Amino acid sequence: MDITSTNKVIAAGFRVIRRDDNPSIRIKEYFRPNCTWKSLEDNFPSKAARDRRFKELLDDPMIIEN
Repeated sequence: MDITSTNKVIAAGFRVIRRDDNPSIRIKEYFRPNCTWKSLEDNFPSKAARDRRFKELLDDPMIIEN
């Protein structure tokens, strides 16, 4: 999804998240108006733990994956 589409989706009330591994295992969320990714949750003991939490977050109909 390009930046214009991402901004439209966020303006409609959705939250956009993604997985990240560097410098730590974490979940990041896209924020407006400065159009940056910020850590939503971090300090997971493993990628599997992060992925389980990521799946839980995606159960919310207003959260989508980038």
